[in-house]
Amino acid sequence: MPGVEVRVLGPVDVRAQGVPITLDRPLERALVARLALARGAAVSDQRLAEDLWGDGELARPRERLRVLVSRLRASLGDAAGAVSRSAAGYALDAVPVDLVAVEEAAGRVRDAVRAGDVQRVRGAAAEALACWRDTALADVRSVPFAAAEGDRLDAVRLDLLVERVDAELALGLTADTATLAPLVAAHPLHERLAGLLAVAHYRAGRQADALAVLAALRRTLAEELGVDPAPDTAALELRLLRHDPALAPRPPTTRLPVPPTALFGRDGEVEALTERVNQARVVTLTGTAGSGKTRLALEVARRVSRPVVWLDLTPLRAVDELTPALLDAVGLEAGQGDPVPRIATALRGALLVVDNAEHVVDPAAALLGPLLRHGDGLSVLVTSQRPLLITGEEVHRVGPLPAPAAVGLFCARSDADPGPAVEAICAAVDRLPLGVALAAGLTRVLSVEQVAARLDDRLRLLVGGSRDAGVRHTSLRAALDWSHDLLDDSSRSVLRQLAVFVGGWTLEAAERVVSGEGVAAAVADLVDRSLVTVSAGPRFGMLETVRQYALDRLAASGEEEDVRARHLAWCAAHAAAHDVREETAQTVASLFAEWPNLLSALEHAPGTPRAADGLRLALSLDDAWMVRGQSAQVRRIYEALVDAPGVTDSERVRALSNYAFACAQSGRTLMASHLLDRAEKLAVEDDERMRVLYHRGVTEIERGRPAEALVPLRSGLAIADRLGRPVSSSAFLCSIGMALMWSGELTEALAAHTRANDIDRSLDDEHGLVRGLVNEATVLLASGRVAVALDRVAEAERLAVRLGDTVGLTHVGMIRGRAATDPHQAAGLFRAVLAQAEPGTDADLIRVDLATALLRSGDRAGAQSIVDDLVAGQTEEGLVWLVTRPVLAALTKDPELAAATVVEYTSRSFGWPPSVSLLRRLT
Repeated sequence: MPGVEVRVLGPVDVRAQGVPITLDRPLERALVARLALARGAAVSDQRLAEDLWGDGELARPRERLRVLVSRLRASLGDAAGAVSRSAAGYALDAVPVDLVAVEEAAGRVRDAVRAGDVQRVRGAAAEALACWRDTALADVRSVPFAAAEGDRLDAVRLDLLVERVDAELALGLTADTATLAPLVAAHPLHERLAGLLAVAHYRAGRQADALAVLAALRRTLAEELGVDPAPDTAALELRLLRHDPALAPRPPTTRLPVPPTALFGRDGEVEALTERVNQARVVTLTGTAGSGKTRLALEVARRVSRPVVWLDLTPLRAVDELTPALLDAVGLEAGQGDPVPRIATALRGALLVVDNAEHVVDPAAALLGPLLRHGDGLSVLVTSQRPLLITGEEVHRVGPLPAPAAVGLFCARSDADPGPAVEAICAAVDRLPLGVALAAGLTRVLSVEQVAARLDDRLRLLVGGSRDAGVRHTSLRAALDWSHDLLDDSSRSVLRQLAVFVGGWTLEAAERVVSGEGVAAAVADLVDRSLVTVSAGPRFGMLETVRQYALDRLAASGEEEDVRARHLAWCAAHAAAHDVREETAQTVASLFAEWPNLLSALEHAPGTPRAADGLRLALSLDDAWMVRGQSAQVRRIYEALVDAPGVTDSERVRALSNYAFACAQSGRTLMASHLLDRAEKLAVEDDERMRVLYHRGVTEIERGRPAEALVPLRSGLAIADRLGRPVSSSAFLCSIGMALMWSGELTEALAAHTRANDIDRSLDDEHGLVRGLVNEATVLLASGRVAVALDRVAEAERLAVRLGDTVGLTHVGMIRGRAATDPHQAAGLFRAVLAQAEPGTDADLIRVDLATALLRSGDRAGAQSIVDDLVAGQTEEGLVWLVTRPVLAALTKDPELAAATVVEYTSRSFGWPPSVSLLRRLT
């Protein structure tokens, strides 16, 4: 009967008029499925009996069928009439609706494949795969026909999955290796599937895993079929080895902001700009604050038929944060060297939308100019109150809305009817979208006529203001003034105090920073009036224009110093509650979620009574900075705060030492030495002296003078041992081991690292153990004990992954690259590590390793390019300079340079085995 539906892509599901029908007996469910698969056609008794019970001798099949059908009809109840009997056999007036939907979608997949439309392939395949609830015919697979039919449907499902993943990779997206790997294991001869897994691994930065998949496929084909892989598979293997740029991931369209309403009055601009961004390299939308630049850019981004990356610059506080923000938006990790070529490769063919660039115009121009020169098919759409003034820029000014569009926006946001009062309100706020939206928000508490009367009166005071005074102090300020004046005293106070937050806040944070009662209620009121935004979490924020307005109000109130002091205190408490050394990767993420606030507190502290507390906050963030390796940021903060008055000598020693460490990690060892000289004069207590000695030793290692490093390090170790400070003893032993390793004293170095690791294990200090294990593995590898070294690396990797220790993972990858005997494989591993390495994590040393691997593989040009960059980037003759010289001598075939390097090594007692070995071959 019409209305009976059967689903077979999962356990058999039967419904009549949408109501589920329970069939308790497996044979009844199998019979329904078999008849539904016949699509209404009659199935003979003999065929049906064989399908249900097998093709062996079956006593009285018709009678058994009659009993089974009778039971089925009883179970179907009112739907029993759907089962019919004719001379040809039994039939069911129903079809497998889910399978029919799959077949229709599969047809669209085939059409899209023939047309080369990978986006349609992806969509249709995903639609088909969504029809599966579980394994097809999962509850009747023991029935003969269901076993065969289930295998066929499994194959259909696999084919659709392959098409979808293939389409996603063709679009430049990544694929889930955790999903693909079990499928490859289950279908070891499926070349196309193996190829997709290999590409997925490669795009995840795991070239070695990608090549391993294809190697396993090659072995299986040879062992089981006696054949070689298909030409396409062999070609893919070569492309992986050669790092074919076409295999690199392209950024998917990022999650775009959700527009609050439909766009009003911009249809012509949207159409024109959509065309221009497909032709021009960079288009900048300029205009008054609140003119709708972001909303217009968002609509263009939604219309273009290409990948889109959205980069909001609003939270940025310093010029050196722009490149990391873009790397994060594109989905890349920070690495050593110029990131522009990597970003350009990732953005190939994409539209990059850079929103709210007015406060970082110069660094934005400095970054986007080279990016556009490198980018193939890249276009950039910028919103800013000022143009960037870079080559090829097209400027489009976004003006006020047309009067009818402004009225339409007001009515959409307020549910008001059009009329003279609405028109007056829109005119009073210059028909700027933000002003219109804020005005409309007040209709929740006032009538439209009351709003019109108040707005007209309020704005009259500012009508004569010069537009040269700045866009935030003319018509938009009038709208904000008016909204502000309608707030009660509590909400006004809360609004101006919330302005100290950068990048948003939680309600709990607001209640710690904002003084007064009823903070939660006031925040809710501000959200309702569109002065505060709310997102998932919940997390609150402000439009930057509103925040600047509120900051002006805060400055005028005389409360700013007290509010910023409470903000700094909250930041300090937040940092103290998230000790990254003792907690997990989740703790690290929670801490860094508030990083814009932490940096703002630090940046506003110098030169104020809060400077000392600002320095103390910086000291509390030392481990967080170490986890991420952000040495440039550390230097900038300590440079401004290190001389803050009102701190103890002990705190000053810590600050000078940490500042020195950041300088040393950045290759500025002379500056580091100067800072440590200052710290040494202040260090009185053993703890203080121990800190200075440790950083002095690290600095000497970075200076390429490992023998000189041993003196302060051994002195510090003696103090740590005498005081019973095992954590400090472990740190000193690790650095002593490194100094001995660079001196070539591998046996003593290994002993130092072994002792340090024993201490870390006894303390259950997993962060310290990660550091110690990679150091021990480095020495073991240099000693030729490869297998043991890789065992230590595996243990370090397990810990680093669980702890979210990105620096540790960088060193794990470095050691695996050094252990690789195939120079091509080694180069691939080093490139993968550099793509994810943070600055200050031995990235330059890894680049030396990469140059060495390229030299061994015969790629002298590639090696020379890396060495040239390294030489150009070295301002001091330190550790990186020392290990680069033998590679440079090998490339230039310069025996004099090699001989001079031997002399230099001898004078410094420098004996890093790989470098010494290379020099011996040259001399």
